[in-house]
Amino acid sequence: MRVSRERIEKDLKDLARFTADTGGRGITRLPFTPEDRACREAIIAKFGDAGLHVYTDGIGNIYGRREGSQPGLPAVMIGSHLDTVINAGIFDGPAGVIAGLEVVRALNDRSIQTEKPVEVANFVIEESTAFGKSCIGSRAVAGVLDYDELATLKDKNGKSLQEAFREAGITKKEIEAARREKGSIDSYMELHIEQADNLIRADKPVGIVTAIAAATRFRVNITGRASHSGATPMGERKDALCAAAEIILGIEEIASAKAGKDTVGTVGNVTVRPGAINVVPGEAELAVDLRDIDKDAKDMATEKIISLIKNTGENRGVKTEYTITASDTPVPASQRVLEKIKEAASEIEIPHLVMHSAAAHDAAYLAEVADMGMIFIRSYGGSHNPEEWAEFEDIARGTEVLLEATLRLST
Repeated sequence: MRVSRERIEKDLKDLARFTADTGGRGITRLPFTPEDRACREAIIAKFGDAGLHVYTDGIGNIYGRREGSQPGLPAVMIGSHLDTVINAGIFDGPAGVIAGLEVVRALNDRSIQTEKPVEVANFVIEESTAFGKSCIGSRAVAGVLDYDELATLKDKNGKSLQEAFREAGITKKEIEAARREKGSIDSYMELHIEQADNLIRADKPVGIVTAIAAATRFRVNITGRASHSGATPMGERKDALCAAAEIILGIEEIASAKAGKDTVGTVGNVTVRPGAINVVPGEAELAVDLRDIDKDAKDMATEKIISLIKNTGENRGVKTEYTITASDTPVPASQRVLEKIKEAASEIEIPHLVMHSAAAHDAAYLAEVADMGMIFIRSYGGSHNPEEWAEFEDIARGTEVLLEATLRLST
């Protein structure tokens, strides 16, 4: 291979050093923390060591640029993110940034001059863990980040993302300046671990992504009546948690059997008040995540969930309210980039599976301004947990495909 598995492994293990104290349970690197700042400094140094011109845009996205023989042409960009969820593995995000860096190193090793510039990118706040909204840096690049909404996105301590940006010296004007015009980037490719087991089942190291699923997210509030758990007869209760349970199971049924073949629905958080063992719950709040690769199927599932929420409230005599907090559209890969990646994998004889992405990625937003494609790497133990694992040999194979596709797109 033209890329170095050893360099990739060394870089990923090096970045894993930058973590909050997790008691040995994986990696935690949230935005605006000391470990996040240290990791950013480390990647800037690695970009510089590879001879890249390093710059940062207004929102804090980091870019490393390798000039082409025709520097006026739009760049081929490769990227991902370095922030993590709590107790993460070492691959989700960083593998894509390091793969981009390794593509540049492989070009340098062989003194290959591309016509178009090649840029490696690290996008900020891809994970929604800290502030409840994902892909902040790439949304800014796409011009779809609402600055006023940042005041409503708060971390566990009540600090808003808008306030966090202000403390970092990042203003509304600078965030808006991070936007790229459509066509200013020739193409964008992102390498990422799969986060599921389709590649494992297919016994393929690499996946080529045709489209990225999108989410519709709800916040559901249920108001019943708190009362004494011993003194309130079963027939007289207005139990908010029982209504919530019915909604949760109903969402599972809708996603499993009443929507599209690729629909998935999750209630990932339940808040119950007052939360005492001897009190019938008076209030419950649910966080609902609905995803699909098919917009029509997702819209149908959304309508069924809304009906479920309303009917449950009426049947149980409790008040139900819902707010749709996000509703994104599934994003197809660019046919041009998709074909180049397929050609690359076939040319260098890397076994691969053509598939879609059920998870969201920065690539979905870069598609607003550039032709987009993604490469998946076989991963074990899922993702967003310490057991997440990808073989470094598989990452090297995917990076080899990425290198070949970059050569085809940059000339």
